[in-house]
Amino acid sequence: MRHPVEMWLDDVWARTVLVQVLGGGEGHCPLEDRPILGWIEDPEALSELRVLSTTGSFTGDVCRCLGSLTLSLHDADGGAVGHASLHGLDTVAWARARFGDDLEVADPVGLALLLSRYGASRWLTRSSSRLARVLGLQEGRPQFRQAGHGRAGADLLAVRQVPVALRPALARVSGQEAADLPEEQVDELRQELVRACPNPDARSLALLAWLGSLPEPMEAEFGEGVLVRRLLEGPSPLASASGWRQPLEGMVALGVMRWAGSQSQEFPLADLLEPCLRTLLG
Repeated sequence: MRHPVEMWLDDVWARTVLVQVLGGGEGHCPLEDRPILGWIEDPEALSELRVLSTTGSFTGDVCRCLGSLTLSLHDADGGAVGHASLHGLDTVAWARARFGDDLEVADPVGLALLLSRYGASRWLTRSSSRLARVLGLQEGRPQFRQAGHGRAGADLLAVRQVPVALRPALARVSGQEAADLPEEQVDELRQELVRACPNPDARSLALLAWLGSLPEPMEAEFGEGVLVRRLLEGPSPLASASGWRQPLEGMVALGVMRWAGSQSQEFPLADLLEPCLRTLLG
């Protein structure tokens, strides 16, 4: 017997000619007052979105979070015919108040890539945590690299692909302290890196690999990751990554996602990241 949501979706999608990707999930302001992040009306893209957002397994439960995005489906007259909130990395809740049953989608990477192509690229950067797990970057103890030498100190600088020219200076500070270096010291590090690596594309790639080699969450978000983002300030490193061989190495791809996720604007990431994400995440 088919699930009631599936029968409802057949009717809803048969009338849908437009999908708006809106900011916010359940319990936010009315849909018509939400920011529109994406606009999908190409028939092929709509067909792909339908498959990606309705194929999977029902959980028999609902996520306790409110979600972060909403898909709003509209008919030829512009009227709203249905909606769904997106939760976590792989869950879609169609008309949650009515059905109370979340769907774990079969291809969360495909859904994230499609939404990224149509304006909601920040949803794709949320996959960075999943990629970090695949790359074995869960943090241990201590949470931050220690100052000085040893396995928990300077030895980690090589493991984290820190540019060789910066290792002597960074060995004197902990990962937590690296996040709070004064601007003069950051500028000295920046100049040292330029002297050691004059090619700007090579520098950007080296910094992205470093950012993508940090364990999470603490070191990547509040330790050395803060310093790397400061060193990346200026021209977008995406052009450098786009000119690199494909697929991107996992650490570089993760660095791109972490950098883009910390920016205030959206970036076109799907084409750049898809080969790597399909290889590593399926």
